[in-house]
Amino acid sequence: MEFIMIKKIGALIICAVLCLCVFAGCSDDNNSEIVGKWTPSTVMLGTNTISYSDIAKEGKEFSLEFENSGKCRLVLGGIENEGEYTFNETSVDISYGGQNLKLGYNQGILTLTLNYNNETTSYMFSKVVEQ
Repeated sequence: MEFIMIKKIGALIICAVLCLCVFAGCSDDNNSEIVGKWTPSTVMLGTNTISYSDIAKEGKEFSLEFENSGKCRLVLGGIENEGEYTFNETSVDISYGGQNLKLGYNQGILTLTLNYNNETTSYMFSKVVEQ
């Protein structure tokens, strides 16, 4: 009788472990696509698209860095900020220093669109691949 009870308990433990493995594999890590450092590759000034390296100025850097925790670090025009973000597959909403930004996301490119003197400037960021 004890042997049958031990077999049943063993079977239940095995089922529980398998269920945990299955559900752990189903966890949704939505942020993984954007976690890491991003730097601008191209800039669209009005209707002209140019390489960011053609207009980059020392002390006026732009970069974005996203952590899996939902925290981020932004460098916009050389000014560093810490904030939080939410990624939802087609955009990234960032809150920092009482301000909010919405970046577009499409096929591995983040787009930050800003208005300067009634002119639209869009920065296209690519993820930095670590060597």
